[in-house]
Parts: sequence; structure tokens; C-alpha cells
Amino acid sequence: MTATASEHLSNFETVPLAELIDGSTGDFGAGCTDAGAYVARTIAGEVILAPKVAAEFTGDTLPDGWTVTPWVDGGTGTLVGGMLALDGARVGCDPLLLSPRSLEISAVFAARPDQQIGLGTDFIDVPWVMFSSKWGRRLYARTHLLTVEDKKLAGSWFEAPHVFRIDWNVLDLVFWVDGTRVAHLMIPMPGHMRALASNERLGTEPLRIEWMRVSPYAPSVPATTSVAVEVRTGDVPRPGRSWSPWKAVGHSGDTIAATSRYLQYRVDLATTDPSWTPVLRSVRVAYSPAGSAGDGASSSSLVSGRALGCQ
Repeated sequence: MTATASEHLSNFETVPLAELIDGSTGDFGAGCTDAGAYVARTIAGEVILAPKVAAEFTGDTLPDGWTVTPWVDGGTGTLVGGMLALDGARVGCDPLLLSPRSLEISAVFAARPDQQIGLGTDFIDVPWVMFSSKWGRRLYARTHLLTVEDKKLAGSWFEAPHVFRIDWNVLDLVFWVDGTRVAHLMIPMPGHMRALASNERLGTEPLRIEWMRVSPYAPSVPATTSVAVEVRTGDVPRPGRSWSPWKAVGHSGDTIAATSRYLQYRVDLATTDPSWTPVLRSVRVAYSPAGSAGDGASSSSLVSGRALGCQ
């Protein structure tokens, strides 16, 4: 199976500038993705391998398979400003999962007690694993199976968005913030758990959640962790009509060396470690109008592709 991250049709005839850039969820969403790829909201937008469970809290309704449960009367989960604001309530995915898993959550903690993100059944029954604003302006890595284990984390992680990650392994737990490991607990955590976020207190500054993802990420071929880019060009914007063969782009910035009206690119993502995914954040195609070299051709008819860069 290949995870085709994006196959985007670019009509240079309608682009007045000398560059085409895809780098947002809207850009990537205009292309085609197969079942192994996922258009994620991270930063402006990116393409990753499809996670086992995921939610982007950007719409007017909760994503399918996610439920908000009040902790107290009046507790709510409100979708506002592209985030889910939890006030006296928790949100969780429906399926219960077994380890090994990795959970990633983009969240904004308020400097208030009793806000949590992590894994559990309902954050009442054991087991559970979480980042928690236990008290004060300090964040903790916490677990509970037979006894509660707490580890106070260095740094201040409040009032701004951060990406929190928990690696739920068979024999240990690893906590990360923005790609930096902040805690490692040699504690086995057996049992079924789901992704959860919670703000137990009503009427205080809410806990805000942007997105949540749970591994494993969909595997792909070839059997390496990679991003493989191919392009083709043509003059008729229909599949199978006047397209050149697909050509691999070996490195970012390689010259395409083709003259045509249309260009398509496709990206295959692959991983051998299902707890991690390669990421495609932007694609930039630089080109020049065919008439720019003084050959009399109209700058609105044909273009000459120069280079394609990916990040």
C-alpha cells in the first residue's frame, strides 16, 4: 500500500506570480489522499500518515467518535476559534486501545489546577497517564495504576499552545513537550485506555484543545521512513491524457526541466516505526513564463517549470 499524501493539479495559466506554494490545510485538502494519508492542521497545515485515532477541533461539531462529558452540572465543551474549550467537562475518543501507543495533543493549559490531557478510561478509574496542572503554575507527569506517581516538570507550559506527547510503551512511559523529552517513568501500564482531555473546574479559564492523535500511523512502502516526491506535466488537465510519465524528484530544489501548461505532484510517505510519522509541510514550485525569454509567447499560455522544493 502507498500513502499518497497529495496529488495536486496546478494550472500555471491562472497564477500571476512566478511561484506556486502549497502549505495549508486548504491547499493540501484540494488534492487527493488515499486511506494511508491524513491532512493535519499542525502549524498552517501538513500531510502525515493516517493515525489510528485523530480529531481536529476546527469545525462546528465534534468529530465523529469523540464525546464530551460534563464533570459537574453546567460543564461544557465549546468549539470556538478553531479549538475545543473545556469548562467543567472532559472529551475522549470512543475506542479503548492497548499499548504500545503514542498520543499527541496540541493544547493550551491555563494556570489553574485540575486540567489534564493524556490516556485513561475516564480519569476516574485506573489506569491513567497524564500531563496535569496539579496545582500552582507547575505541570506534572502523573500516572496511577496501583499507586499515584508524580513528577514535576521543569519549565512553564501555560497560556500558550504546545504539543504534548506521551509514549505509552509496554514497560515504560515517556513524556515530551514540543519535541523535547521532559520525563521518563519506568512504570508498566497494562490495560485499555483512550485519549482524554479534561478540565474539572467550572467557571475558570478553560483548557483548550486544538487537535489529538493516537498512533499507530499507517505503514507504507518502501519500508523506510521517507517522503518521496514525483511530478508529471501535460497540456490537458485530465488523467491519462497528454501527461508525461511520473518523474522522481531526488532532492528539494531539483530542476523539473519541462515546459507545459499543467503540473501535478504526488508524495508518498512511509514509516517503519508506527509511533512516528514523516511530515510534509509545504511544496513550492518555481517557474517562469515561456514568453519571458523573448520568444514572443504569451505569458498566460505556457510556462517552463524550473524547480520543486519540499519541506
